[in-house]
Amino acid sequence: MTADARPPTSDHGRSQIRILVFDESEHRLELLITALHAAGFENVHSVRESGPLLNIVRATRPDVVLIEVESPTRDTLEQLTMIRDHAPTPVLIVAQDPQAQSIQAAVASGVCAYSVGGVSPERVKPAIEVAMATFATFKKLRDQLTQTREQLHQQKRIDRAKCILMQRKGLTEEQAHKALRKLAMDRKRKLADVADDLIAMEKLFS
Repeated sequence: MTADARPPTSDHGRSQIRILVFDESEHRLELLITALHAAGFENVHSVRESGPLLNIVRATRPDVVLIEVESPTRDTLEQLTMIRDHAPTPVLIVAQDPQAQSIQAAVASGVCAYSVGGVSPERVKPAIEVAMATFATFKKLRDQLTQTREQLHQQKRIDRAKCILMQRKGLTEEQAHKALRKLAMDRKRKLADVADDLIAMEKLFS
C-alpha cells in the first residue's frame, strides 16, 4: 500500500490510511493525534523514542510518516534519507522553523510536504494529501526513469551483439538483427538475454 499511496477521496478512505506519527514532545504528540482523529484519520501509530525510524517504518508499513519537530536536525534528516532509499514512504514534516534552508534540506532528504506552525484538523488533512500526491508523482517519474534506463541498457547489449555477428559472419546490421530475433524466438527468450549469451561467448573465445 505504501508504494502506491494515493490521496484519500472520502471520509472512509481517510480512516483506512495508516499514519506513523513521531514527536519527542508528549504534549505535542497528544495534540497531533487528536487533530488527526478529528480530521478522520483513525489508523494512527505514534512513536516518541528517538530510535531508528527506518526499522519502525519497515515494521509498521505506514502509508504516511508524520514528524513534528521544532526544526529538522541532522540526525532526523539522515534517518529520512534512509527511509527514502530503503523504504520509500510519503513523509510530512510539521515544524516551527520556516527558514528556506531547513525546508530545502528536508526535501532533499525525501520529505514530500513541509508545514510550518501548529496542527489543526483543517490543516493536517490537506498536508497529508499533498504528501501522498507528491510521493505518488515522484514515484511514477522514478519508475519511468528506471524503465527508460533499462531499455537503453538492453539496446546497448543488443547493438553489441549485432556488431559481433556483423564482424564474425559478415552480416549487415539488418541481417544481424534478424538473426538475433530468430535465435530469441527459437529459444523462447528475450532478445536482450540472447544478446548477453552471444557477448559472453565472444568474451570466452576472444
